[in-house]
Amino acid sequence: MTNNYYYFIPNGNVKEAGIITSPDRDKCPEILDAEEVKLNNDFIYELREGKYCPFDMGPHWVRLVDEELKELLEAYAEKEYTEFIPVMVRSKEYGDRQYYILHFKKIYDVIDKENSTYDPPGWIIKMCVDYAKVKNLHVFNSEPLINDLIVSTKVYKEIKKRKLNFGTSFGIHFCLNKDKYVTKK
Repeated sequence: MTNNYYYFIPNGNVKEAGIITSPDRDKCPEILDAEEVKLNNDFIYELREGKYCPFDMGPHWVRLVDEELKELLEAYAEKEYTEFIPVMVRSKEYGDRQYYILHFKKIYDVIDKENSTYDPPGWIIKMCVDYAKVKNLHVFNSEPLINDLIVSTKVYKEIKKRKLNFGTSFGIHFCLNKDKYVTKK
């Protein structure tokens, strides 16, 4: 038996989905998980080439979520390790909107090293998550350099139900070792 977890892929095959960018990328914050957040007020986020999406990756791969997705993720995230930093996104066509930078204060140790697939230099090609490490998690990350966002099946289904997946595709991280930890009755 497997248990799946889903990672977000922004602007996944939706023509109408816009892109959150900036006229001056160098002024935008470079926010990495597990590091202190340093913001200045000089940066501007803009929506271009389409409509607002509940999730997007801004300049420097910063995770951006709208109010509704923030509320859902916040309900399931570990509050002591997750913060939502308010920012404004401008759009001449659709009006300005409040978004939030989703920042994790730690890197979750969730990778199932035994079942994940690696290339010869050691980079992960296909990641599996370890059931013992994720069984109580619903919103988390996995690696420091990629700013990923992973959710449980429960949260994934809620996102779909509330139609918060516009402009977002999802990849699957399998959890292949669940049977090792769950006793059969």
